Amino acid sequence: MKASKKILLIIPAYNEANNLPSLLKHIRDIPQYDAIVIDDASTDHTYEIANLYNFPCIRLAANLGIGGAVQTGFKYAVNRHYDIVVQVDGDGQHDPACIRKLIDPIIQGNVDCIIGSRYIKENPDRSYKTPFFRRIGMLFSSALLFFATGVFISDTTSGFRALNYPAFEYFAKEYPVDHPEAESLLMLHRSGFKFKEVPVKMKQRVAGDSLFTFVNSILYPVRVLVGFAGILLRNRER
Repeated sequence: MKASKKILLIIPAYNEANNLPSLLKHIRDIPQYDAIVIDDASTDHTYEIANLYNFPCIRLAANLGIGGAVQTGFKYAVNRHYDIVVQVDGDGQHDPACIRKLIDPIIQGNVDCIIGSRYIKENPDRSYKTPFFRRIGMLFSSALLFFATGVFISDTTSGFRALNYPAFEYFAKEYPVDHPEAESLLMLHRSGFKFKEVPVKMKQRVAGDSLFTFVNSILYPVRVLVGFAGILLRNRER
């Protein structure tokens, strides 16, 4: 039976052919949600895997990065009049069993965006091991977001999040390109949207490479700082 709200799972994927099968099998067992794979110009069999499991898939002609892939999903959801979207990364780290925890507060009308967090103090995911430099970058972006908005989010790099129609319609028009998670929260706050986080469990990546390489983890704080500055300056100019 379909849920009363039209809910779409957006699955951005770049070279995730080895991780997609288990994720898509799990999602297929939750019939109340629609889902679409956004193949970000993969060089492996990501597109073929999506077709093999009978999931609709948009195959991008050029690699747009995580921000461009997710925004493609937002545009798809707007055009097809979905009520709620949930980003579920194609690397298999996001547990579909936690999706309900993300969408329930939105259905209740209390918030526009929910972030699934591994690090909420009262209920942390102790089984998830975060590389040291990535954790440092995340703490930096959490502090920066707090100083800019007064809202503390413990897991600013989490892409496991749900948004209502006004929020994802807003992002369908403008969305950060590289490592968009923290910047997008600042954009939401500056535009009057409400967001919060809920505790979730995540899995370790089994195959393939994370976007957060050692070098990217080192550069991440600088990129976040530049991204935040750009958003604040654009808003001031307007």
